[in-house]
Amino acid sequence: MVAWLATPGAAVARAETPEAQVERLAADALTAYRGADYNRAVELLTKAYEIRQVPALLYNLAKAYDKLGDLDHAADAYRRFADAADADPKLKAKAEARLAVLDDARRKKAAAAHAPEPAPVRPSGHVEAPPLMTPPPVSPGPQPPSAAEVHARLVAERQHERHRDRLVALGVGAGAVAFLGVAIGLSVSALTLEQEYGRTVDFTRKTNLKSDALTQAHVADGFYPAAGVAAAVAIYFAVRGFRHDVDLVPAPMPNGAALVAAGRF
Repeated sequence: MVAWLATPGAAVARAETPEAQVERLAADALTAYRGADYNRAVELLTKAYEIRQVPALLYNLAKAYDKLGDLDHAADAYRRFADAADADPKLKAKAEARLAVLDDARRKKAAAAHAPEPAPVRPSGHVEAPPLMTPPPVSPGPQPPSAAEVHARLVAERQHERHRDRLVALGVGAGAVAFLGVAIGLSVSALTLEQEYGRTVDFTRKTNLKSDALTQAHVADGFYPAAGVAAAVAIYFAVRGFRHDVDLVPAPMPNGAALVAAGRF
């Protein structure tokens, strides 16, 4: 494994995580947006959102569509951003305000498309053509979140997920310990009843002792696999919660070297 990690291909695979891809695409999209290359910004932001559904990416995407004059896609992106539970409150208010303007413009555009054709021009008079309906001008509005802000939100999201996984690992691990304790207690009790069964001579007493011992042994047999399953689940969530906070540190030894796993909760 150490030899594989030392290869260039492995270094690239480790560096280009989904979070890193999203940050790179968001930064390139912001550069394209500032350079008025809105089609390129839409393409990059769409790819980034397919990888990680970060609400800030939707707001940037809506701004890019808005600059292009694509009212339908801009309104859809603004609406999805406003409906996101963890959307920034200030940007959410601005998105809802811009969404109201776009919805009004789309209604006027649809009404103009379904309006009756003007009456034909008669020889005796002149009929003026109705004025063309144009969408309202796109206001500059606030600048979309920067790459640093998107990075900070991704980091906060990752920290929240890790904290949740660690809490799940602790809770399920405590359950595994409880299952194991109950199983051991029932097993010890069953062995005690078995020993008492061998010492007693009363037939009725021996029958009751045998029945109780078998019942407790069977219940213990059920708790042992339950403890194993709970332990496996706890280990899985512990690995998820600590996988980015554990480092392999080289440690010199008298007869060689070793790798020590170091981390913190």
